[in-house]
This record gives sequence, structure tokens and C-alpha cells, in this order.
Amino acid sequence: MLDYIPENRRLWIPGIAAVLVMAFILLWCFAIRTPAYSVYIDGNKKFLVKNKSEVTQALDKMKTAQEAMMQQQINLANDIKMKRTFAKRSDIVASQNIDNALRLAMNMKIMAVAVSVKGQSVAWLENMQIAQNLLETLKTSFTKLDEGEQLVSVSFQEDVQLIEEEVGAEQLMTEKQAFDLLTTGTQTPEKYMVKEGDSLWLIARRNDMYVKDIVQANQMNSDRLQPGMELVLVKSKPYISVLAQVTCERDETIPYDVKVVVDPSASSSVRISQEGVPGQKHVVYTATKLNGVIDKKVVSDEKIIKEAVSKVLVKGSQVQVASRGSGAVSSTGDLDWPLSGSISQYFKGGHTGLDICSPVGSTIRAADSGYVTFAGYQGGYGNFVIIDHGNGIVTRYAHCSSFKVSVGQNVSKGQAIAAVGMTGRTTGPHLHFEVLSGGSFANPIKYLK
Repeated sequence: MLDYIPENRRLWIPGIAAVLVMAFILLWCFAIRTPAYSVYIDGNKKFLVKNKSEVTQALDKMKTAQEAMMQQQINLANDIKMKRTFAKRSDIVASQNIDNALRLAMNMKIMAVAVSVKGQSVAWLENMQIAQNLLETLKTSFTKLDEGEQLVSVSFQEDVQLIEEEVGAEQLMTEKQAFDLLTTGTQTPEKYMVKEGDSLWLIARRNDMYVKDIVQANQMNSDRLQPGMELVLVKSKPYISVLAQVTCERDETIPYDVKVVVDPSASSSVRISQEGVPGQKHVVYTATKLNGVIDKKVVSDEKIIKEAVSKVLVKGSQVQVASRGSGAVSSTGDLDWPLSGSISQYFKGGHTGLDICSPVGSTIRAADSGYVTFAGYQGGYGNFVIIDHGNGIVTRYAHCSSFKVSVGQNVSKGQAIAAVGMTGRTTGPHLHFEVLSGGSFANPIKYLK
């Protein structure tokens, strides 16, 4: 008997090996890989499913939906077969995604509602109700009314139509996807992850963009950013622009002007002989707004309620005020940003400058070297600084909380001239920055570097 055991030991090794191989096969089949079905469409393997019945149910559902839409019986032309196999769990299409997988694999044509802009279909929705809701959302989102304004009508600047047409299933969009496409012009925008210390202004400058484009593309209600927040970066080229006709009747402030009187007896001083007092007028107007910003404005009635009283400055004969192109400080010809912050309003539709938001007390700096021709209160502008840079270029800084310069003073580019405030007509702390060229308002963006 003892001799038998050693002699049979040689037979155990192949047996143990066979058991291990079988165990590995079972593990591979049922643990690492799992039973599944390969779905073949017109002879080509397309995707994997867990249960054969789920594909059959999805096909029946698609066929029923198409028959209801086309109001006739149809037969699916594709040859669909399923073969049993083993597959990785991660490769198997989830039950809720089988409908979409079939549509894409079959290159299935479906009836959809197209949003046609100027005769070109650019977005496709599942049905007419969703498409109509989308257009109403567009109108509501881009119709901004100011104080005293009433909406008369709202429409699209472009010819926009809703048309039923047959398209590939992969072209169908959700309402959100269609809204993003129509308002930004792209479905694949670049994305940016917010870092510590970022602001919308800094992100916009780094990416050669405007803050309003980032706000619009991300549907933001605030300019507050958190590290880790993902932002869509896209220069908006909307397919659709919203036109709103408005009427308005309200009282408005009349800014007072500033007069300078020369007093030879006061050779080097500047004093105020009369404080300026803003006036008030009653205005009635109609206006056309493009995406919430006034594009055209017609004043039908304007009545002065109270005349503005000029501010009178008396200066000595040696004080230079508004002397273009003279003096010790020379302008460089380029304008630097006077303040870092988010831009809340641009030069457009009657808005004469650039509104840059920043906390009260933030330092405002001279955009270029020049001479301070005004530093005082001026009606709706509040505390106001004006700098003449020579060559017909003048910059103006409104709503300041305090001054760091005075009339007649030479300033250098980047020198602190004032602090951000909320004086005058404003709804929050910001700098209203204007550029005048040859006496006419110009877009500051074209001059800033």
C-alpha cells in the first residue's frame, strides 16, 4: 500500500492542474466576464446587452412611436440579430440607454421639429411643444427692462421658423443643448477650471474674451467664483438675437456743467465759487433693445422740471486746466486698464462707457499720463475725475468715493487718482469709465491694452 501512494502521486499533478484550469475558466466566464448578447445590425456588430428581451422591447417601442407619428404601419428595414457571448460588464449598454444605442446604430431617421434661422435648420427638438418653449425661453432671457420701461413687443431679429423634418436620431437635442447652441453658436466650447485667485475679469483677459460672454455662456447670476468651478469659454456668436420694443416715462437727472473763471489775482490757486446742482427732467421715449441693450432710442417728450446749476471754478492765471498737449507730463498714446474687476456693462446702445465692478475703496488709476481738468461732484456721475491726455484724448472716471488728485495736477500713467464708490446714480459699487476722442464718446475697449 505504501508503495502505491508514491506511484500514483505522478497522477495527482495533472489532475490538480486540470482543476485549476477549470476554476480559472469558470472565474473568467462568470466573474471577470459575464454572459451577454452581441447585437448585429445588417451584419455588423454594434453593441452588447445583458438581456435579449430588452432589445426586442426597445425595437417594438420605436416601431410603435414611429407609426403613431407617421400615422401608418411601418416595417423596420434593418436586419437585426443577436448572438450569445461573454463580455466585460463595463462594455454592456445599460438598459436605459438601449433605445438611443439602437437609433444611432441603425442610423434611424426620425421626425423632429427644426429651429430654422434665416432659412437654415440649426437645432432639432423632439416635438413642437418643446421647440415653442425654447423660443419663449430665449425671448424671456434676453428681454431686460430698466426703471419705468414697459414692454410693447418682443421678436427675433432674424427670420426664425419651426419646421417639421426628418433627421438622423443623433441630431436630436435636448432643450438645454439647443438653447446653448442658439445663444453661443457652438456645442463644443472650451472649458476652464477656476483656480484660487481667479476673477471673471482676469479669465476674460487671459482668453481674449469679454466678461459678458463668459456670464452669458454659463448662465451666471453672480460674478462670484469658487475654485474647482468649471466654466465654458466661448466667444458668443449667437444664431438668434432678441428685439424688444419698449416705452418709458420717467424722471431723469440732468448733470450740471462746470465753468472755469480765471482770476489774475489768485496766481496759483483753485477755488469753488458756486457749487453745482443737478437738475431734473421728465422724459418720454420709445426704444428698441437688442438682447437687453438699447439699440435705438427716440425721445417723444422732454420737460425740464428743474434746471441744473453750473459749478463755477475760479483759478489762478498760472494754473493749467484742460491744456492739451502741454506741460511736463506727456501721454504715451496707449491706455491701461484703470481698475481690475468684472465688466457689468459695455459701450453700447447709448451707454457711453465701460462699467467695471470692484469693492468700495478699490484704487482707480490714471489710464495714461495727463492733466486733471475736473475733480468734483457732477450729478448722476457722482464724484467725477476728468483727465486730458493731449491729442484730443480725454478719460473720465465716475461714481468715485474719494479723490486722490485735484484740478490742474499733472498725473502719470498708473497713478492713483480716486477710489471706487457708489456716488451719483448707481445701483452698486463700480467705476464708470469713459473715453472721449476729439470731443466724442469712443469705445474704451478699442483704446485699452
